Amino acid sequence: MKKGIKKLFSALLSVAVITSMSSVAFAHTDTTGAKEEKSTKIISSLGMFSPKAGTEEIEINKDTGKITVSFDTTKTRKYTKLALAEQTKKVAELEKAAKNVKVEVKEADGKYVNHVEFTIAASKLGTEIPFTLYQEYKKADGTDDTGWKVWEQGQKYLTVKFTPELVNQLIEAIYDKDYHAGSAKLCVAAKKGWDALTDAEKEAVEEGGYFADETGDASLDNPLNQDKIGKTEVLVTSFGTSFNQNRVDTIGAVEKAIAKAFPKYSVRRAFTAQIIINHVFARDGEVIDNIEQGLERAVKNSVKNLVVQPTTLMSGHEYDEVVEAVKKYEKKFDQVVIGKPMCASENDKEVALDAVYKSVAEKQGVTVDEAKAGDTAYVLMGHGTSHASQKLYTDLQELASKKGYKNVFVGTVEGEPESTAVNEVIEAVKKAGYKKVILRPIMVVAGDHANNDMAGEEDAESWLNMFKAAGFTVDTQIIGMGQLPEIQKLFVEHAQTAAAKLATPATTAITKTKAGVKKVTVTVKTNKANKGYEVRYSMNKNMKNAKIKTVAGKTVTIKNLKSKKTYYVQARSYAKNAAGKKIYTSWTKAKAVKVK
Repeated sequence: MKKGIKKLFSALLSVAVITSMSSVAFAHTDTTGAKEEKSTKIISSLGMFSPKAGTEEIEINKDTGKITVSFDTTKTRKYTKLALAEQTKKVAELEKAAKNVKVEVKEADGKYVNHVEFTIAASKLGTEIPFTLYQEYKKADGTDDTGWKVWEQGQKYLTVKFTPELVNQLIEAIYDKDYHAGSAKLCVAAKKGWDALTDAEKEAVEEGGYFADETGDASLDNPLNQDKIGKTEVLVTSFGTSFNQNRVDTIGAVEKAIAKAFPKYSVRRAFTAQIIINHVFARDGEVIDNIEQGLERAVKNSVKNLVVQPTTLMSGHEYDEVVEAVKKYEKKFDQVVIGKPMCASENDKEVALDAVYKSVAEKQGVTVDEAKAGDTAYVLMGHGTSHASQKLYTDLQELASKKGYKNVFVGTVEGEPESTAVNEVIEAVKKAGYKKVILRPIMVVAGDHANNDMAGEEDAESWLNMFKAAGFTVDTQIIGMGQLPEIQKLFVEHAQTAAAKLATPATTAITKTKAGVKKVTVTVKTNKANKGYEVRYSMNKNMKNAKIKTVAGKTVTIKNLKSKKTYYVQARSYAKNAAGKKIYTSWTKAKAVKVK
């Protein structure tokens, strides 16, 4: 995570900005006694109605994607109403529009202080918004000029200008771990604002790296958010990364491996990190589903059998989050199964550790045996977690020792468990006598943590700089585990194991019908994959009020039918899944048979 973004997230958590439910408000500066100046943030084309500098307030509502704007004006004229509408509108229309604008007027020292407040769509930021004023005013000659003012010079406009401060506020609003209905609109507004700034103004945006940092071409990434899914789907869930090229190289590579292994399934994507979803959409316009949206897409497309494959390292908080989300939707599918995380078994751990060790050695330019006997420590940086599954990190450390990888030291960004904190790892490497270190992430992606917490050159608290400060010669390898074929294979195998629990009945057919006296005998095609068959019959071709009979073997006789009448019959097969639930095929095409 970038240092600036870290500070921003910390600020959000400590409520450094004024917050209310799902909105973020930014308070104006107290200008009591200050010389009155026109606002450079909210511009009016009407000089006698210009917002006063320092009185502007902007509140961003994350749920609606709307912006509430307020400001003061101090003038000799008394404005009691304001309509965000063209002055050519009829009085009734202006009055209606004025109901959406709050105007408070106070008189002081022969002048009127007008406090104005209104709400606009985020899309209106940076645009000219027409307005019309209702004034209570008498001219010097005593003529009453009260009413909706029509300016001979033409329509007047207010513009909420994109400033570095406003763009930063929008970034703060969308840098949110939770989903909000208005976030997409705010993402568009933030990008529009960023693009509107000059290069000098962009330098003044505290979190300018949100848009400015180069992470690769987003167009090379397939967000897998298409419809027309079909009846069977594998939904690959990942935390996600805003690093475009690494997203392609890691998550995209895992998705492609699963797609290759599941040719009869559609593969789709969902991220669990809303912060990343918002970032990618705001910066690059790429739409990635969150877990709920991914499941909703499956429901909308009438998916029957769903395999969910998380790309997590362990069964931690993120994995639990996926499981809980799927539980809410499981009744909307015929069958849902969830694949295990990367390191679900002892064999998985060994495969993963071997793959990373081999890759680090190859990147270093040595063989595995040379790495074991070498003078360079391999420090593997994981994320860390407060979840009970944090034991995986100590398991990997113990496994490294058993396999002779004595130069492996496992640490975590979060320092959970405590033995994996960076200071503990540095001391362990020192104690082992190593002078050279290679830092490598053990995360599916090599995103924010790998690039900044691990390898950040400008961050004094990055592992790179902390190891350097401790006297080590340090190299970094920014490679996510998802790039390794062995890891891709693990996820494929876990998805296949989950899919094997799905019941997949073979289709059947009616091979023969025989009419008798007030009865019909139906013969169906059988298959070893099926557990049983059913036949339904009705006198209506649309099968209205149809009755169902279970087939014993491959034939069933339907008795007590009406003589000389035509009946329609259909068949279907079923299998049972691991939970014992019957999973049916569709009914066959109806066949007509006339009873004797």
